[in-house]
Formats: sequence, structure tokens, C-alpha cells
Amino acid sequence: MTLPGPPVEVTKLLPPPAIRRRRLPLACNVVAEVLSQCADACLHPMIVLPLFFAVYLPTEREVGGAVALVLAAAAIAAGLGAVLTFEEHPRVRFGALLGATGGRALVLLLLAAASGRLTSDHIPRLNWPLYFLAAAALCAGFALPLRVASAGIVRAEGSWRTRWGRWAATGAVGLALGAVLARGQLARIGGVFPVGYRGLFLIAAVIALVATAVTALLWLGDLPTAPVRPRAGLAAIPELLANNLAYGRFIFFRLLYACGALADPFFVLYAVSELNASARVLVGYLLALALARMVGTFLWRGVSSTGGNPMVLQLVSFVRLLAPITALTLPPLLNSATLHDHLPGGNNAVVVAFGLVFVAWGIASAGLDLAVPAIQSGITTPRERAAASVVTGIALAVATVILPVGGLIADRFGYSFLFIAALVTGVIALLAGGLIDEPTTVIVRAAPTDHLPYRRNRVHREG
Repeated sequence: MTLPGPPVEVTKLLPPPAIRRRRLPLACNVVAEVLSQCADACLHPMIVLPLFFAVYLPTEREVGGAVALVLAAAAIAAGLGAVLTFEEHPRVRFGALLGATGGRALVLLLLAAASGRLTSDHIPRLNWPLYFLAAAALCAGFALPLRVASAGIVRAEGSWRTRWGRWAATGAVGLALGAVLARGQLARIGGVFPVGYRGLFLIAAVIALVATAVTALLWLGDLPTAPVRPRAGLAAIPELLANNLAYGRFIFFRLLYACGALADPFFVLYAVSELNASARVLVGYLLALALARMVGTFLWRGVSSTGGNPMVLQLVSFVRLLAPITALTLPPLLNSATLHDHLPGGNNAVVVAFGLVFVAWGIASAGLDLAVPAIQSGITTPRERAAASVVTGIALAVATVILPVGGLIADRFGYSFLFIAALVTGVIALLAGGLIDEPTTVIVRAAPTDHLPYRRNRVHREG
């Protein structure tokens, strides 16, 4: 006999989720990020590109202009690529990412194939290597935000306990690996041109080609869908610039910080022309920069978690000042009659100690890349973020004009005056960092027809 009782609810067991398919996009994007950073190390704008352009460009002003064109192309493309991350259809974003990654590989392959015909005599009449490098930077800048979005990583997460912090560390490790791969060819640049540079272009091209193949594997996985956000796009630019005081302060700091880079491409040229640094020493500079960036990414963990990202930017501005301070004080101090005879390495000690410039730059760039995306996302609403990405990209592209200005200062007044100008500009950027706020955002649920579903808290500091 069966006693009556409450009805038994039968739950249907669902099959386990396809974890492998979900993890595939993240794994592919992580590998592609490592490979892309490896290729970037072979074309680093602070060491490799200034040395390459200085072979056939007669003045520092022209060298600064060439580096500025490459950096401006990357900055504008990164802003446009960030706009495409708001595309709801993942296959559209995947197609753009694959096209940009493959385009970079193709351009670098063409550059590597044609570089065997280069001589320092006929390049000024053609100048096509500059256009190839600018096109490669354009593709690389466009692909970076798309790769982050395809991995499902939120760049607003600035803490190291989030996936964005781990993603930044992944890129730093890739840059260090690229420096190791590039060391053999960089050590050969002291020979007949373009020996060494041709090898660097070829390594970057092969790495970019492998990154394209890895990116193509994303088609096999489940690509994350972008969250639905208010469709304002570039139409929100006037509203952003007129109403968002926090973003205005932020972009003002970004412009000043970028202007502080007017001496960045010329540190390595100073080491070669004034300190007689050899090609092997330049390899050490690149390795020191890459390793400092990797270690710095880990060191900023505590500051980001406890002090916040605005504190990271202020400390980054301070650390970056060590580069012009070192360039101004260390060579004259070590070459003085008091210390020179007591140095164990003689002149080599001065050249090695000058590597502190690149160590400071690497540590500062690690903190900047970790904190800037988080702050920009925190002070803008989802309606404004696409417009903010474009405005930031344009502002950074315009700021690269400071590089030929720095070259002109070096031509007219010498490197010492250039380093003083960089130090003064860096101090101004350090003071401007105190204006940055990182307000929280409150999402107010509203009807889909409401054009302003987001409300931002009042900024903590006014005036």
C-alpha cells in the first residue's frame, strides 16, 4: 500500500556545459596577445624604430616625425577599434580582428621581403619603409581592443585581482619574450645596413603570421556577445566634452603625460652618439626595458588594489621622471674626474648605468597600461565610452607632434636641453595627475526608450 504524500518534483539533469568551447576564445586571445607583444618588441618605438630611422634621416627632427607617424597611426586605430567592440554581433568583431591581425602580418612580410634591397642612400627618395611600419602600427592598434573584447575581458576592472590585471601581465610577459627573440638580430645592427633590421622585420612578420593563425581558431569557439548598450556612438562626443568634467581632467592629464614623451625616442640615440653604446649594449637596453615592464606590472598590484588607479597614475608620473633625471645627471657624474678612475668598468660603467633610463620607462609604462583603461571606463557612462575611445585616440595622435618638436630641440640646443624640457613637462604632468578622479557609477534601470539610463555620481573633488 502506498501512502499519499506531497508530489515529488522531478528535475531533469542537463548535460555539463561545453567548458572547452568556452575556454577556447580566451586561450586563443591570450596566445595571440603574447605573440603580438613579441612582434611589438621587434619594432619597439623607443629603441628599434629610432635607430632604424636614424640610419637614413639626417636630423633628429625627422627621426621624431617618423616615430610620431607610427605612434599616431596606432593611437587613432586603437580608438576606432574600441568603438567596434560595442558591436553586438560577435562574428563582425571576429572578422575585423582577423582582418587587422592578418593585415599586420602581410605588411610585415612585405617589409621583410623588400628590406633586402634597402640601402641608406636610396631610402630618402622612397621612404616606403615608414609607410609600411605605419600601416603595421595601424593594424596592431586596431586589433588590440578587439582582442580584449573577444576574450570577454572588461577593461574597467583595474584591480590586479581581476582578469584585466592578469591580461596586462600576459602582455608584459609577451614583450619580454619578444625581447629575447630579438636580441640576436638587434646585436647585428652595427654592421652593413640593413643587416639586423631585416632579421627583426622577418621575426616580427613570422610571429604576426602565427598570431593570425591562432586568431583564426576563434571561429571554433563560442565568441562572447557584447552587452547591449545605448546606441549613441560618436554622436555623444559633444555631450562628453561639454558635460563630463572628470573626463576633461583625465584627457588633460593624458595630453600632458604624452607631451612628456618628447625625449623618449632620443634616449637611445644619445646613448649611441654620445656614450658610444655598442649593439650589444642596445640589446641589454631592450631586455632591461621589457623585464622592467614585466616586473613593474606585478609591482603595481598592491597600489592598484589598495591605493586605487589614480594613485597608480601619480606614481607612474613620478617614476617616469627618473628617465630624464638619469640622462641629465648620471653620465656627467660618472665621467667626472672624481669617479671615473675609480669605476670598475671605466666608460662601460657609464653606458650600463644609462640603462636605468629604460628601466624607469618600462616600469612606468606598465602602470600606465594597467590604470588608464580602468579610469577611463570608470569616469564615463556606457553611452559615452565609444566616443571617449575616439577622443582619447585622436588626442594621443595629436600629442605625437611633440616628438618632432623634441628632435628640433635636440638639433638646435643639444640633448641636455631636450632632457631638461622633458623633465619640466613631466613635472607638470605629475601635478596634473592630482586632478584625476575615479568616481563610481550607478546604473539606473529605465525603459529602453530612455536616452539617459545611466546616472553618474558627483565627482568627489570639485573645482
